[in-house]
Amino acid sequence: MRESSVCPQILIRPWRESAARIVEELFPVTPATRWDDLLDLRGLLLHGSDWSAVLDRFQICRHQLEEDHYLPFYRLRRLLSAHLRLEHADESGRHSLAQLLRSRRSAIRKPSGSGRPLRLVEQV
Repeated sequence: MRESSVCPQILIRPWRESAARIVEELFPVTPATRWDDLLDLRGLLLHGSDWSAVLDRFQICRHQLEEDHYLPFYRLRRLLSAHLRLEHADESGRHSLAQLLRSRRSAIRKPSGSGRPLRLVEQV
């Protein structure tokens, strides 16, 4: 593992680098008008600590680009669901991260201070 030049105290884990490489593969085949969102996603994957923001940015990019680039988003979904988990998910397993990421019209929001489960919110 190597240290981040942006946040020296945060080590970049190998799965984060793999996720960033998947995003980088999209640049040559994506219109330049979508690059800002991809750059934001890449930066959050490498250096982010707010996973709700990462997942929200992932869903934005996915909504815009997945129809033409299904495989990279499938790979990102698999990486995220393998390396992140919902801390306040119910014990029945009904709301696993993998299931939430498979839903195309969803966003994941932070729970309120009451400690309730993470909620899935439909985008309007």
